[in-house]
Amino acid sequence: MRVLLFALACVALPAGADAPAPVPKPFHAEYLTLRNGSEVGRTTLDLRDNGDGSWTLRSHTRGTSGLARLAGIDVTETSRLRWRDGRPEALAYDYRQDSALKQRTRHAEFDWNHGQVQVSEGGEDHRYATVPGLIDRQCVTLALAADLLRGASHFDYAVAVKDRVEAMRYERGPLETLHLPAGDYEAQLMRRAGEPGADRKRVARSWFAPALGYLPVQIEQTQKKGDTITLQLLRLD
Repeated sequence: MRVLLFALACVALPAGADAPAPVPKPFHAEYLTLRNGSEVGRTTLDLRDNGDGSWTLRSHTRGTSGLARLAGIDVTETSRLRWRDGRPEALAYDYRQDSALKQRTRHAEFDWNHGQVQVSEGGEDHRYATVPGLIDRQCVTLALAADLLRGASHFDYAVAVKDRVEAMRYERGPLETLHLPAGDYEAQLMRRAGEPGADRKRVARSWFAPALGYLPVQIEQTQKKGDTITLQLLRLD
């Protein structure tokens, strides 16, 4: 098991040179996927360096138990990104959900030369302006890990959603000891500021293990209808 997947590589620099901002290293992790505490699937999360200045973050979830298995749930999210001063910036995003009940896709292109985002979903196209540091929704977890790695004190993100840029702010919670399928880890809780609210927004929480270079070891989202989806680290390859 590679335990420092997100750790900063040690590079000898000339005297007086500025050290580059640390960025996460490539990794492959598998998570147990739970709904309200019961297993429904498995999720893999991969980060890789494409070798051309861009990186790819990809998650794949498949139903393995109960109705999720019967319905053939299969969800893939793919983000292509680049690093700017140790923080991710989106280049392209694809989402695909397949099941016996429905299919759903979303595609986003980030044209930084013309300062425009184009999102296609459900037969509709949306265009709006980019802002510096813009990321897609999947990259929020990666952005949190990167900011924790470089010792940031503020966690504010501009996130591209269907038809606009949404501002998201996260706050540090306590260090907690989690008992996970992969073992016991002390993990830093990060939670989205302002949730839960009176309008019953989705509640988002993530836990990052310092011993693993702030790899996310648990990710949890409570949906509007009250169901809680949880990813728990199962193994690192």
